[in-house]
Amino acid sequence: MYFVTDEHKNNFEMLVEFYKAEQDSEYKSACYVLALPEIYNKVNGKFGERPFDWMYKFEEKEIVEEDFWTKEKRVVIDRIYELDENGEELESQAYGYLSSGYRKIVQLAQNLFNSSNEFNLCDALGTWGDDLFQVYQQAVLLRTKRQES
Repeated sequence: MYFVTDEHKNNFEMLVEFYKAEQDSEYKSACYVLALPEIYNKVNGKFGERPFDWMYKFEEKEIVEEDFWTKEKRVVIDRIYELDENGEELESQAYGYLSSGYRKIVQLAQNLFNSSNEFNLCDALGTWGDDLFQVYQQAVLLRTKRQES
């Protein structure tokens, strides 16, 4: 399996353990990309409950709810994302400071995770050097289960 550096490999192993991703190809490919030192170090290895939470600015608000039937109270954490004037979610500082090549590799990982974004491979290929191109290939292999870690 290809790793840019030993740090990349160590970060990957920690993220796979954190997200319990050993048997989950969506999470595993996300962990592989997010483990890149350039990305991992921007958030000090703290990505959030879900792997892509760190990309956008949000505030967590605790709401106390009461169960209608049992009357038990529970705390629910609601996430309120900051929006720009067009209603789009504001990017976090960590994501905003990544180079275009790293932003594209994160978008690839997000697309492999749940295809929720409009990732453009042709645009991305123009921004990646050899290392990120190999990361792209490895992430796809992990996601399609054509190579195990």
